[in-house]
Amino acid sequence: MQILMSRLKIGQKAVIDSFPENSGESLKLLSLGILPGDEIEVTSKALLFGPLSLKHCNDTFFALRRSHASKIFVRLID
Repeated sequence: MQILMSRLKIGQKAVIDSFPENSGESLKLLSLGILPGDEIEVTSKALLFGPLSLKHCNDTFFALRRSHASKIFVRLID
């Protein structure tokens, strides 16, 4: 089931399905080495629509604005 990354809860794991092409969000993710098909896990979420803290499949951590995460589609991992 595809959902927006911003809807993930703390501790949930997902696989990135797609993100907008030729946008600031895609450039940021690509510069971090994050591609469609990669596994991520939400480690924390800031209050009041703050950023998400995410763990990438290769054990690196990054933060992403919630407005950017609301444009990225992911698939939940059971």
